[in-house]
Amino acid sequence: MKYLLLITSLFFATSSFSQQSFKVSHQHKNSARAQQAPYILLISLDGFRWDYVEKYQPAFLSQWIKDSARLTALRPSFPTKTFPNHLSIVTGSYPQRHGILANRFYAPDLKKHYSLKEQDAVVNPDFYLVNPLWVLAEQQGMRTSSYFWPGSEAAISGVTPTYFQPYDHNAPHQQRINTVLQWYNLPAERRPHLTTMYFHDVDSAGHDFGQGSPELIQALEKVDNSLKDLTTKLAKLPFEVNVVIVSDHGMAQRKREDFEQLPSWVNQEYYVKGSGPIVHIYDIKGSSKTLTETTRQLNQQAQHYKCYRYQDIPRRYNAFQSNRIGDIACLADKDWAIGLFSHRPVGDHGWSQFNTTDMNGVFYAKGPAFKKGIIRPIAENVNIMPLLAHILGIKIPHEIDGKVSTLAPLLNHK
Repeated sequence: MKYLLLITSLFFATSSFSQQSFKVSHQHKNSARAQQAPYILLISLDGFRWDYVEKYQPAFLSQWIKDSARLTALRPSFPTKTFPNHLSIVTGSYPQRHGILANRFYAPDLKKHYSLKEQDAVVNPDFYLVNPLWVLAEQQGMRTSSYFWPGSEAAISGVTPTYFQPYDHNAPHQQRINTVLQWYNLPAERRPHLTTMYFHDVDSAGHDFGQGSPELIQALEKVDNSLKDLTTKLAKLPFEVNVVIVSDHGMAQRKREDFEQLPSWVNQEYYVKGSGPIVHIYDIKGSSKTLTETTRQLNQQAQHYKCYRYQDIPRRYNAFQSNRIGDIACLADKDWAIGLFSHRPVGDHGWSQFNTTDMNGVFYAKGPAFKKGIIRPIAENVNIMPLLAHILGIKIPHEIDGKVSTLAPLLNHK
């Protein structure tokens, strides 16, 4: 991603902190109540499948999770893409509610395009329809920080994390770790109680090289070593940090020949967005066809996909209430890709989370708020945000889809 780096520096007691530059949205202090709250570090490992630890046995994580609180797997929201699920994790809401229906989509209500690679869109708060946890925390007097997380650069409801880093895909792991540690070494009144981090390496290797590849294993080892370094240094702080490790989705192996092209007339009549497991079709060109007729014609020709008017998408996908997913959405069969042009990565995600375990991610947590060595069944990722809000003492003033009760058995209530 190409981002304009806006830098503001704060000068505190430690010289190492004064040398680090990142975005600082304000200089408000933690309220007296917030200073008594626990600390949570939420770490995203993009594309980290639910079975990677068992399959590849990364040295650190294999040991670390043994006495953690964890789920057998974390079920992503639909569509199983990066931006929608990162927002579901921090809003407790399905994409149809929080508004980020894909990595790239058209919002008919705004008459604007969204893309994870377009800075103007990513920082436009109009696209984000539900306040993330960091916004609620800031509004309630608690300082927060983010070393990358989708949505963290946008002033949603006029609010960003107190400290955040504009996205830089090439930012070294050590730089990310050092900056988070610098935030934790701030005076208590300015120290963030909720921090997010993000690592893309495993997802990138899964897309480019596939399951079992040396490149994927190398990416896993790189992230594993960084997690070991980070947690070792966190343990030296004079306070305990609850470390929560999640992933947004899993990854499936693709056969490069498994691609079906949509009929060319669709592009003439409609605006078509996306290629891969899901294609979004928007009626903004003034088509002479009705959406019902177009859907019927597409399904008559389809061999490895099915198209729906968005209102008719199967209810269990929780994607039928917003046409940001497309006035018509075409969903490819498992492991197949569709589109106007061929899209053939070695690995991919985006298919239904109900038709395969390949899309499942992970949830591991360790710290004073969590029981040790407890394993619970698979749960949806919308339940993470209310759990973290409960730990931090943050009130949720609006309706969400997740429930704190789902993951509450993981908590240490002593």
